[in-house]
Amino acid sequence: MDENKDGLQPADPQLPGRGSADSYPGRRLQKESTARRLWRDYGFAPITVAVMLVLLKVILQIAWVPSGSMEDTLPTRSLLLSWQMPYVFADPTPQRGDVVTFRSEELGKLLVKRVIGLPGDTVSIQNGYVYINGEKLEESYLPRQGVTAAGNQEEYVVPEGCLFFLGDNRTNSQDARLWDNPYIPVDKVRSHVLVCISFLKENSWRGIRVVS
Repeated sequence: MDENKDGLQPADPQLPGRGSADSYPGRRLQKESTARRLWRDYGFAPITVAVMLVLLKVILQIAWVPSGSMEDTLPTRSLLLSWQMPYVFADPTPQRGDVVTFRSEELGKLLVKRVIGLPGDTVSIQNGYVYINGEKLEESYLPRQGVTAAGNQEEYVVPEGCLFFLGDNRTNSQDARLWDNPYIPVDKVRSHVLVCISFLKENSWRGIRVVS
């Protein structure tokens, strides 16, 4: 005799009395509710971590200023928030006057300086002032004017694909004037500094400033 002639599906071989999940709807609902509750309470954690990783690896760079080479623009031990996404996917050339972070192979570390010379520029230092292609560079961001020493040489011709960097604290900055190779390849730039947060009592200023 065909027991399935009425179209009934074979029953689950596990007997209800053996403790199957289907035998206890309340227990199944309780398990589902617990899972939903765990996701509601803790599901944000992995999402938050993923977002933070993207922010720190692709979009933003956070760094401390280790020295006074960029005073008064960037006080010693101030915190920098920099925009790095354009430099993750390409090698755009910064503009003159931009404050950027870059990798120095000569010193083996990340530095922060101001872009002074662009590819093809002739940078000269005369009587404490910087000249670009024969024209005096206006540097309102400097704490003092007319104090830029020439360093190793008085004139620098920036190669194509490279940049020439100086610190704003011209009397106390180890920069292109003193490096063995004064030129940094554009592809070594890591980020464009946007904001400086200065909070130490001994700093020249305290607060939050947009860096320009």
